[in-house]
Order: sequence, then structure tokens, then C-alpha cells
Amino acid sequence: MNDKIYRACAYLCLSREDEDKRGGLDESNSIKSQRMMIENFVRGLSDVELVKEVCDDGYTGTDYERPAFQEMIAMVERGEINCIIVKDLSRLGREYIGAGNYIQKYFPQKNVRFIAINDNYDSVECTGGIAQIDVAFKGILYDFYSEDLSEKVKTSLAVRRANGKYIAAFAP
Repeated sequence: MNDKIYRACAYLCLSREDEDKRGGLDESNSIKSQRMMIENFVRGLSDVELVKEVCDDGYTGTDYERPAFQEMIAMVERGEINCIIVKDLSRLGREYIGAGNYIQKYFPQKNVRFIAINDNYDSVECTGGIAQIDVAFKGILYDFYSEDLSEKVKTSLAVRRANGKYIAAFAP
């Protein structure tokens, strides 16, 4: 039996491309949902203690310079956490080379356990084989999803502009 207790950080993220926006609220419903999911999940684990939560609400998932993400990586570097928990793989990032680098290289080198709840991925249990192929495949899908969504948004804005509709954040 493993007697190691993991010091975990919950990483919450809502991309600015996601549809579930804040809608004027301080925090999106998606962020609240992610928090509850992770807290409930951790309650069922005897070897994980949730010591920190960081949140990037409204940043693109294709960029790893997100403030809370960088704060989390700094905690890894300082040895403050050795486990990262996310709702799903897309919360870590939607750029498959970057996400794959963290999941397959950086986290293992730093002895960081990585858990993606909805994807049933736990790096302690998934080593190599089909699990790694599944992670890589999902990473590619999230990457293409971000590109496709970006094109759809650009097209939608172009159509609105062409029809004389106002597209700025606030009406004049």
C-alpha cells in the first residue's frame, strides 16, 4: 500500500473561447462547477490533500503563460505541491504539444501526480500504452477544437460587421 500523501493543487480554468461566460458575475458557473467536482473527487481519495486552488477564468487554453497556471508551475518548482488535479485534460491546455510536454515529460520529471477527473486519467495508474495514446489523441482533438472555434468566432464577427451590427463589448 502506498503511504505517500500528495499535496494537491486544483487547477480551474475557463477559456475565453468557452461559451459559459461570466455574464457579469465575478466567477463563472463553470469555475464553480469545476471546484465542486474536484473537491468531491478529493474527498474520495485517502492519499491526496487539497492544499491550494488556482484559477484562470477567461484566458485562452492555447497559451501556457496564464497567470494561475504559471503560479501553479512555480509551486511545483518550489516543492509546495506534488499533485495537480483538473476537471479534464482540456483545462490544462488546448495545445497538444504543450499539454503533452507537461503530462508526459515535465510532471513525471518533477514527480508530480496529474489527475484529469472526467478523462479518468491518473498518472499514478496510467503509465504508457493505451492511456498515453488516449491522452495524446484527446490533446490533438482539443487543439483542433480551439482552432475550429477561433475560425467560427472570426466568421461570426465578420458576418455581424457586414450586416452593420455592433460587435464591441459595450454599446456606444
